[in-house]
Amino acid sequence: MKTNRHFIMLQLLFLSISLVVGPAIYASETSIEAKKRILQNLKKLSLKDLGQVQFYNPEATSAARKTQKLLDTPAALFVISQEDIRRAGITSIPEALRLAPGVQVARIDANTWAISARGLNGIGSSKLLVMIDGRTVYSPINAQVSWKLQDILIEDIERIEVIRGPGASLWGANAVNGIINIITKAAKQTQGNLITTYLGNGEEQAIMGVRHAGKMKNGHYRIYGKVYKHGNFVDQQGIDQQDNWLMKRGGFRADINLTGRDNLTVQGDIYDGFNKRNYFFPPPRIINAHTFESGLNFLSRWKRKLTNGDLILQSYYDWVETDLIFYSEKRGTYDLDFQHRWQANDRQEFLWGLGFRYVHDDFEKHTTVVTFVPSKRKYKIFSGFVQAEFILQPDVWKLIVGSKFEHNDYVGFEYQPSTRLLWTPHEKQSFWAAVSRAVRTPSRYDEDSELHVQVGHFGMNVLGNRDFQSEVLTAYELGYRLTPSHNFFLDLSLFYNDYDKLRTIERIGFQPPRTLLTTYGNQMTGEVYGLEMAAQWQVSNDWRLMATYTYTDVQLHLLPTSQSVFGEVEEGDTPHHQATLRSVLNLPHQMEFDTTLYYVDNVPNQHTPNYTRFDIRLGWQAHKDFNFSLGARNLFDSQHPEFGIGLEGNVEIPDEVRRAFYMQMNYRF
Repeated sequence: MKTNRHFIMLQLLFLSISLVVGPAIYASETSIEAKKRILQNLKKLSLKDLGQVQFYNPEATSAARKTQKLLDTPAALFVISQEDIRRAGITSIPEALRLAPGVQVARIDANTWAISARGLNGIGSSKLLVMIDGRTVYSPINAQVSWKLQDILIEDIERIEVIRGPGASLWGANAVNGIINIITKAAKQTQGNLITTYLGNGEEQAIMGVRHAGKMKNGHYRIYGKVYKHGNFVDQQGIDQQDNWLMKRGGFRADINLTGRDNLTVQGDIYDGFNKRNYFFPPPRIINAHTFESGLNFLSRWKRKLTNGDLILQSYYDWVETDLIFYSEKRGTYDLDFQHRWQANDRQEFLWGLGFRYVHDDFEKHTTVVTFVPSKRKYKIFSGFVQAEFILQPDVWKLIVGSKFEHNDYVGFEYQPSTRLLWTPHEKQSFWAAVSRAVRTPSRYDEDSELHVQVGHFGMNVLGNRDFQSEVLTAYELGYRLTPSHNFFLDLSLFYNDYDKLRTIERIGFQPPRTLLTTYGNQMTGEVYGLEMAAQWQVSNDWRLMATYTYTDVQLHLLPTSQSVFGEVEEGDTPHHQATLRSVLNLPHQMEFDTTLYYVDNVPNQHTPNYTRFDIRLGWQAHKDFNFSLGARNLFDSQHPEFGIGLEGNVEIPDEVRRAFYMQMNYRF
């Protein structure tokens, strides 16, 4: 009851502040007349014309491997813009994902997040494909994403495209529950110089970024550097847990016009840093350990415009070095991707492509906790996809069918088809439906690792399984979008996910004197279903409200042949309810007042209660090239946990998120 009252009080305060401050900005006759003129112009637009308004109908590329508007996309797509990131006072990519419906974001400690889409969350969330400009950052070693390494300059992000639901028919294996593609700005959009500084207490201690961008013959370029320093989180007693981290990063991008129809992009990053974390060790004891991480990547992308389509050839190499207390890893990934889009006529479009990926890794250091056999491994993936889009009736019916075909060294051949249908019965509303199949292929952990966990005098060995199979999803989706007026937009999605061959940890024997032997298996099925909603309301020319709501229910079932150690406890790793409410308000004298309210339901398996978080930001555009902001996160709560120790957290100690205050300045010249 106390939490509910607290949540209601926050809502009332949020709305009262917005209602009191919002109307005050329209006191002058000039602003009223200007607003009327804008509204009259908007009223004359049809839904298709309104679709050009970037606020309601942003462009995205990930859902179809081409640029298209949201209203033309039969998928659960949500776009987080650079303006959303700036106005919410966000300084890192994982925190930005809290703004999207259907995405579960839980902070475990100062440098670790559990992030998934549509359920089955955990430290080792394995069913979310994440890319930066089309370069995958999903690890084939442990089938997850190291979010602290994706620390690009936040001001260089143009948008973050979040697709809930499978996208494997275009992007391949591991795009199971969703896809996140971070799109950075073209070099032409970042001309000049930028200095950005951030000072805070409670989360980030300091961020310093510099960028220089200019013109060159037939193109533009930019270079950047960044230092990111994060402070410690605390335990339940408020004691610092020594889990701070530091990351140094630099990079470049060049966009070159080779000919009138040929464009080349080359870009790369290099980074180096460390983080600290507390671990459980026998008999038991706690050890605070450093992890050192470094890496580099280089990407090139050539695009040629054709009379009726385009060609894209992309290649990248990604190198990662990690030195953990348990092991050290060196891994290189080379990826080559080709696609051809052909517009046959006004009603038919075809898209096809080929891909090749080569991964080599080396685990130099081993401990009694984690071992990989063999310590070195090379593996390849060959792939191809084809997709056809048919306009069955112009502006009314659109059908998309396609499939990805892959062959990998783990399980061999995989197929991942999809069928999508878009129906627009009226210019103000549209419906879409989809049926898709996607797989999560085995990782090095699944096949080659040996993990030893010791609790007191008892131990458990988890052995890799070379017969481990891909986890399989068949997804059913329905969507509805409504624009009843020029200033309101509603997006609804319903989904039902049917899983087969989910990963389990199976008992296989006992090793004297007190060690249980287990291995990875595929002895679980499950269903996850839910509702996702996003709404935006342009209350006035200077005031915008945005809301999201997510309901998710997870049901898991062990097969009769299972000897699972942990049972079906992963059902409780996902909150049933999540909601956000944002207010973005422009004040006189170039001032900005922004608030964000987050609500997350309890996470039973992690013993984590529900929490409400309230963020506030006051910004000032002192000059067209200089802006300044003050803000607070988690304003009404000194600290709270977001994820605890469950199936995925048996050796790492979770901490609590602290209240944070910050000051930020950006100067362009």
